[in-house]
Amino acid sequence: MSKSAGTSSSNIFAKRSPATWVAVILAVVAVVFIFQNRDSADINLLWVEVSSPLWFILLVVFVVGWIVGILTMRGRTKRKESVAK
Repeated sequence: MSKSAGTSSSNIFAKRSPATWVAVILAVVAVVFIFQNRDSADINLLWVEVSSPLWFILLVVFVVGWIVGILTMRGRTKRKESVAK
């Protein structure tokens, strides 16, 4: 019985998929990034000036880029479906 208990604890790394490990590593890197970029940054866009932590500004830019990518791909998918018919 102790033998099976020893193998289950040594296989904790094998129980997780590579995608799970990549997600964990990216989450740790994100947390480190946030703690290292807590300084305030000023952004000027046309007549609006925003002062916010750098990590938050980069997160907003990432999300906006992600949304633009999704909307762009949606248009491509619709065009491919109409051409295939």
